[in-house]
Amino acid sequence: MDISNLDTHHTTTVQEYIEIIRDLVVASPVARVKDIASKRGVTRSSVSTALNSLRDLGLIRHEHYSYVALTEEGAQLGMVLNRRHQLIRHFLQDLLGLEPELADSEACRLEHTMSYEALSALLKYVSRITGDSPDMITKREAQEKNA
Repeated sequence: MDISNLDTHHTTTVQEYIEIIRDLVVASPVARVKDIASKRGVTRSSVSTALNSLRDLGLIRHEHYSYVALTEEGAQLGMVLNRRHQLIRHFLQDLLGLEPELADSEACRLEHTMSYEALSALLKYVSRITGDSPDMITKREAQEKNA
């Protein structure tokens, strides 16, 4: 895998909204404002404001009172974020032995703050320890989460 696929320049808030929308769309055919608000723990009006920003960035398609859909760029960002999360979770849970819930919550925090260089080094390290190719590590972890 091209390691640059783990890089993102978006803010943590943008990343979190994209992750929530991606997870909702994977779990069901659509993402709704009320579901996003529930997952994020904010009001529907806060979500509407955020969705306007995401739409302006070209990451989603959304009309007032309709479903939310990721654009191709938004779906790509969602995939990158998922791979970052799964790499970090795999490292924390499977290699360091943290409990799954703790590894997942720590991965949620770290995935938004780790530099490209740190993620690149982590991926190389996990690949060396497990003997798996970097591409296999991130794809397998993503598939296991979505199974």
